[in-house]
Amino acid sequence: MSVNPIKIQVPGSKSITNRVLLLASLSDKPIEIKNIGLCDDTKYMIEGLKKIRSANPSTTNNPTTSKNSTNKPIKIFTANAGTATRFLTALATLQEKTIIIDGDKRMRERPISELTNALNTLGAKITSKNGVLPITIHPKKLQGGKLLKIKGNISSQYLSALLMTTPFATKNTTIKIEQKLCSTPYVKMTLSLLTQFGIKIVNKNFKQFIIQGNQKIRPPKTITIESDASSASYIGAYSALQPATPVFLEGITKNSIQGDIKFLDYLKKMGCKITFQKTGTLIKGVKTLKSLGVIDMNETPDLVMTFAILAIFTKGITKITNIKNLKIKETDRLQALKNEISKLGIKVKTSKNFIEIHGNPALLSQLKESSSPTSIETYNDHRIAMSFAIAQDLLPFIKIKNRNCVSKSYTRFWNDLKKIQNHGK
Repeated sequence: MSVNPIKIQVPGSKSITNRVLLLASLSDKPIEIKNIGLCDDTKYMIEGLKKIRSANPSTTNNPTTSKNSTNKPIKIFTANAGTATRFLTALATLQEKTIIIDGDKRMRERPISELTNALNTLGAKITSKNGVLPITIHPKKLQGGKLLKIKGNISSQYLSALLMTTPFATKNTTIKIEQKLCSTPYVKMTLSLLTQFGIKIVNKNFKQFIIQGNQKIRPPKTITIESDASSASYIGAYSALQPATPVFLEGITKNSIQGDIKFLDYLKKMGCKITFQKTGTLIKGVKTLKSLGVIDMNETPDLVMTFAILAIFTKGITKITNIKNLKIKETDRLQALKNEISKLGIKVKTSKNFIEIHGNPALLSQLKESSSPTSIETYNDHRIAMSFAIAQDLLPFIKIKNRNCVSKSYTRFWNDLKKIQNHGK
């Protein structure tokens, strides 16, 4: 019996939302933001921007220190929100205020010195004890006027943070990328949004960027945030494993500025039927998924968890390569995947730069009847939780711990998943 596709609209992209919020904060004109991605990460970004704005209510485009302003430091807490932490750090260097940014235990382990060193080179003054949070941004405004060399293989968020703030430094800046740039699509996203806000940057093949200082924001009156492609990948992956339950993803279109829209290409390569429509994309799974084989996911690291779980249901070996920056995410995602997938009896091999999964659908089919519960540790990582969730119908014995961690990016995930599951019955 065929089932009509169920329509799901995942929330707005948190990556786009946080970039738009930063750029909007630099404007003295009101901007209507539609389909904003409200989740833990964007809430921390909003709270941080509010604190900065309240301490300097005049336009932040050319911030000045008021004689009546207080010298009391502005304290911002970002929990484990990497994007918010990096973006707010860069924005703070334009404020001429003392701003302290801190996070939770994991965020205090994640590196930020590549960004703070770069900002200090450009005239800011940021101090920390060991190159991690907490950091103090002192009231010394970003100047620019330098040739800045940064490593591109650690986090593209550093580069995006610099690209969104150096146009408001007092002098011109040139950024040279050393080593291969990871997560390039996120930099493309940043550049696209900067263009929409009237900011000009010369991009020389993602190896060098020339940024004129003292630019002025020319924001659109209205901007609509795309549905989050990373979040949509979990819904699409669920449909891939359930061919009798096709899903129509509203707001997910092939002309997306998000790099993770590539999840549709990956699903198609695995045999799924992908149909693009004007308002979204229809996904229909197949009975037997094909292995992705050896695949480089340097540009789409947030999709690794989704396709690592799909890989266990395919015959043969799936090797996902060029992903060493997964070790500095919300958790060490390579180690976390190895730990939890191994609990299912699936052979997994990892190095600092790849994960290799020996799919075994026959074994998993036998395990489906298992009455012995298997706890899946999420390490407080939203993507680990959602990735394993797509397999629960086929592996009902797995129990996902700390399910609420999905609120970091996709607050209503469990409700949307249940909606699909009920639709297929």
